[in-house]
Amino acid sequence: MPERVDLLVTGGTVVTVDAADTVLDGDVAVRDGRIVAIGPDLSSTHAADRVLDASCAAVVPGFVNAHMHETIERGFFEDMPFMTWLEDFALPKDRAYEPRHMVAAGLLNQAEMILGGTTSFIDIFRFPHEAATVAERSGLRATFSPQVIDDPVGPGETYETNLAFVDAWHGRNDRIRTWFGPHSLYTTRASTYEAMREQAEVYGVGIHTHLAESRAETTLIAERTGGLTPTQYLDRLVGLGPDRVLAHCVELTDGDLARIAESGAGVAHCPTSNAKLGNGVARVTALLGTGATVGLGTDSTMTNNNLDMVEEMRMASLVQKQATADPTVLPSATVLRMATQGSADVLGLGTEIGSLEVGKTADLAVVDLRAPHARPLLTGPGGNVVEQVVWSCGAADVRHTVCDGVVLMEDRRLLTIDLDEVGDLVDREAVHLLSQAGVLDTRSRRNP
Repeated sequence: MPERVDLLVTGGTVVTVDAADTVLDGDVAVRDGRIVAIGPDLSSTHAADRVLDASCAAVVPGFVNAHMHETIERGFFEDMPFMTWLEDFALPKDRAYEPRHMVAAGLLNQAEMILGGTTSFIDIFRFPHEAATVAERSGLRATFSPQVIDDPVGPGETYETNLAFVDAWHGRNDRIRTWFGPHSLYTTRASTYEAMREQAEVYGVGIHTHLAESRAETTLIAERTGGLTPTQYLDRLVGLGPDRVLAHCVELTDGDLARIAESGAGVAHCPTSNAKLGNGVARVTALLGTGATVGLGTDSTMTNNNLDMVEEMRMASLVQKQATADPTVLPSATVLRMATQGSADVLGLGTEIGSLEVGKTADLAVVDLRAPHARPLLTGPGGNVVEQVVWSCGAADVRHTVCDGVVLMEDRRLLTIDLDEVGDLVDREAVHLLSQAGVLDTRSRRNP
């Protein structure tokens, strides 16, 4: 008698990202949201309620976006210095955000992530109740860390609203987690960081913050603290540890590298955003060399401008190869691990997701390899499936997306979000937001 399962993903090349980097041609069986079998020809031993075709495709762990902001203002604030971008455009726009805009942003970003094979993400932005409500609908695995800004007043959440969100949503949905999200050491008061540390311990949740993103930040923190690096100062305020997610970490000293690695804090590397904003190249190879926990994040659609984790893998490897003049650094398997198991470890979810193994939660993506740009394709020993996924593919090649054992996209068709609804809503709400912020007038003067 065949074993009953809920879902069978058949005929693909399974890239497990397990400890041995096992790659095999075969199937994945799922029951009650968990992987119960991986192997060849499982259809002969398992009877499934639903079957997904993965022929001529790679079955990979769902991508985990370790740092992003759910925004809708893509393509408006381009090609300007970081502090100009932040102070003249980003913060005024953030101040104008309303809950209605966050609904549109949540739908847009979560639809894009599902389409690109991302199954889990951590968001640091505004109006978390609205964003979390969208996640209930989308089916994604989400961690929300409301972006708290004390100075200037208005463009972010407050300690009080962050705490209220944690209290209201903590434990409410197994897929949705609540964290604390101080924006940065230069916009959030030390007392706020310290209060968040206390409450994070009370609720058993983490803290997600930007750290050492630019030289300007490093200089400012040194002036304020009598010479401390941002990493040293953050450690003093909240204590580094496995439940701390540090975004960017471009400006790190050798001492900072050691401190982060020893603490077990997670680093969310965002190579595209770092490059676009001119903030330099993070010392990722050095971080990995110390044994630090490192994952990949896209940052926001303002600074990337997409949420394509495949593209982010490629960018991560290219930037390090160029910066070190060493073509062997960050090979394909390493950056795939960073985008899956590495990011899952950063978020403290590594025992549940990040690899395809029996007993783990069924978060996975099926990447189509039939297109000309993914050929020639060789499977089996000596094959090139991982290399083709990393170097040749993109978000548009994802065929199916599954989170928590639930199919969110099948054959490029979104099942939980209506794209027609999203497109009309986002365009309308983006115009309203930018008009309210007054940045359209500034943009017109810059681009007559």
